[in-house]
Amino acid sequence: MIKSLFLLVFIAVLFACTEKSTFNKESAIVELNAVMDNWHLSAAIADEDVFFNSMDSNAVYLGTDPKERWLKHEFETWAMPYFQRDVAWAFKPYNRYWEFSNNGEIAWFDELLETHMGVCRGSGVLQKYENGWRIKHYNLALTLPNEKMKEFRLIQGI
Repeated sequence: MIKSLFLLVFIAVLFACTEKSTFNKESAIVELNAVMDNWHLSAAIADEDVFFNSMDSNAVYLGTDPKERWLKHEFETWAMPYFQRDVAWAFKPYNRYWEFSNNGEIAWFDELLETHMGVCRGSGVLQKYENGWRIKHYNLALTLPNEKMKEFRLIQGI
């Protein structure tokens, strides 16, 4: 009985160690960078299929305006006229950093973007499914150097 119990515990521990070792952070980062780079590229070439299919069905997109909190279907409706042009918008990402949940199925990141608005920061969350990663949440934010904060507050009347 004790030998059987020991064997079961040993197999359970072995299985748990094997399960955890299947997550490869480096290969996940390669996959995730491809998803995000293709997502940004799809906006630059106005490919609405790739852009919106990269987002999960319940994704949230936060724009730069305080009123811009879009559920995926709302964002798609709002953005569709932009995708009827040659370029919806062209953001060039750089300095992207990734973090992961313990099981490697949730990833979050932040990135800097060259945009028509100047340097912006994007951040987001992706979830891994059997058929790949999907964007669950994306936040686009304007950046403001600290030395310009006083001037900005004056302009805003703060």
